Amino acid sequence: MKQHLEKQGYYVVRSAGSHFPDLIAIKNGKVLAIEVKRYKPPQSVIQEVEQKAHELIRYGITPCLAFLDRDGRIRLVVL
Repeated sequence: MKQHLEKQGYYVVRSAGSHFPDLIAIKNGKVLAIEVKRYKPPQSVIQEVEQKAHELIRYGITPCLAFLDRDGRIRLVVL
């Protein structure tokens, strides 16, 4: 995911540890906080990430969830 975003022109930093977010991606003044999952997670996990991300929205940071779809393509979903 990190390399995918870098190829799109984002500056990407990986967070240390296993907490939200996994990646911070910045491009043209837009900041994405990204939780990365291998495959689309169940709704309960999505809701947990949304709760953690709520505070970031107040600061103009866009929380996202990234995962591979059934065809192996990377999906980036804004929460």
